[in-house]
Amino acid sequence: MDFKELESFVMIAKVKSFSKAAEKLFLTQPALSNHISKLEKELDITLFERNNKKTELTPAGKQFYISALEILNQREHALLSLEKYQGKIDGMLQIATSSVPGQYILPDILMGFHEIYKDVTYNLHYLRSGEVISLLLSGDLDFGFVGAEPDNRNLIYEKVSDDELVVIAPNIPPFSEMESITFNRLLDENLLLRKDGSGTRQAFDQAYKCFTYLDKPAKVIAYMANNEMIVLCVKAGFGISIVSRLSVEDKVRAGFVKVLPLEDYKFHHAFYFVYPKKRTLSPMVMRFKEFVLDNKSNTGNKEYA
Repeated sequence: MDFKELESFVMIAKVKSFSKAAEKLFLTQPALSNHISKLEKELDITLFERNNKKTELTPAGKQFYISALEILNQREHALLSLEKYQGKIDGMLQIATSSVPGQYILPDILMGFHEIYKDVTYNLHYLRSGEVISLLLSGDLDFGFVGAEPDNRNLIYEKVSDDELVVIAPNIPPFSEMESITFNRLLDENLLLRKDGSGTRQAFDQAYKCFTYLDKPAKVIAYMANNEMIVLCVKAGFGISIVSRLSVEDKVRAGFVKVLPLEDYKFHHAFYFVYPKKRTLSPMVMRFKEFVLDNKSNTGNKEYA
């Protein structure tokens, strides 16, 4: 096999289309198909399931996809080690992030990295933490930013910032007159929660398990994918919620919502830079990872071995 065949295979796997892959690689579709035919013949496996709608990897193709990425990334590292390639980092960095780190942590990181590597461009994908983790495990992403607690042995979680989850309520009676709230009282109020897969939702579910002895269901009246929408709904008096303190600091200062400290529970929360444990990262991704970790606001990392 040669690198052009591997590049063709990886591009088709990413865009799930022979025609789109040919366009991105500046190849004719027959030439691209020939690359895949040669690769399948050499490996003696079928790499793609083809239908009229889109092209999907076979189970064997999914397994080979991780190896193909590894080979191509290793090649980039070998080229970069040559003197004429030293210091040149360019291309598009695919960044997947959950909402809060994407809004409140990434902007400063991107600005700092851009000042050093001006030839790098960026494509940001806003996803729930669970979706970022799934794409990392499938090989579709090299890294991501999440607010979910470390829970997968195949990934390395490097903490980039501490945070705190807080209960927020509309700044109107009776909440404006309250100084704190118990978890028992929290369950009596109309709750607005993030959807499954978010780090905030994961933290609430863990807390709820600690209070099963109350034998009380939560009065959840809405599940939302957007943190900003939750804050606006709380401000309007629709319900109360649990959110990242970082995401509401300006709203609290403006008096739009009020933070009510929990009397009987402490939410532990942080944001993590996450990447696969057993995968060689491309030189561009490695430089970005090193920059993020060198400039993180708090130290600490957790590797699940």
